[in-house]
Amino acid sequence: MSLTPVRSDGDAPMLGLPGDAGPVLPVWSLADYAGPVRGLVVAWKRTGRADMARVLLDRAARGAEVWAHDPELALAGSGDVLVVPAPSGLRRRLRGALVAADLADAVAAGIAASGALEPGRAVRSTDLLRRSGGRRHQSGLGVRARARNRGGGVRVLAAPGPDDVVVLVDDVLTTGSTLAACTRALVTSGTRVAGALVVAATPPPGRTPARTCR
Repeated sequence: MSLTPVRSDGDAPMLGLPGDAGPVLPVWSLADYAGPVRGLVVAWKRTGRADMARVLLDRAARGAEVWAHDPELALAGSGDVLVVPAPSGLRRRLRGALVAADLADAVAAGIAASGALEPGRAVRSTDLLRRSGGRRHQSGLGVRARARNRGGGVRVLAAPGPDDVVVLVDDVLTTGSTLAACTRALVTSGTRVAGALVVAATPPPGRTPARTCR
């Protein structure tokens, strides 16, 4: 798993809007969602094992420290940087298994430690988003089904300050439908979204996964 995040939005078909020349937002990943990385992420989500969480969250924090200096990540501004996790479903919330929120805490710590921000700007992990009712879990759904399931299915609990900038985090990037829905909800609320960081991105068909655990 790399400590240098790599742009992955080009492989996520649902990040783009009809007629757009590019994706809704830039997305970086730390690894390919395959092999040992896939096993580690799945086990972390299903079991919440502390040893697996330590490995992934440490890599996320260190990767975010590097990511904050990427010139393609537009963090410049006068407001705070809010690290916002993709919303978890009700069942996961009831179990307290909020892996995306834990990931947001780690990424916020990494950005804060990076020294990339102007003096006086704070970095905060903020759980701002919720799923709208009636949405199925995304796992196992195809591209079109994910689009139908997620389209318009995210709401913002409270709009950030007018000068704040948001970065999104999630565990896995597949089609990009989740992050696209999050971005649209935030932009509609008047919020600037600079980009997103995920632990792993599903490699496109025909490409041999290259970024695995090491």
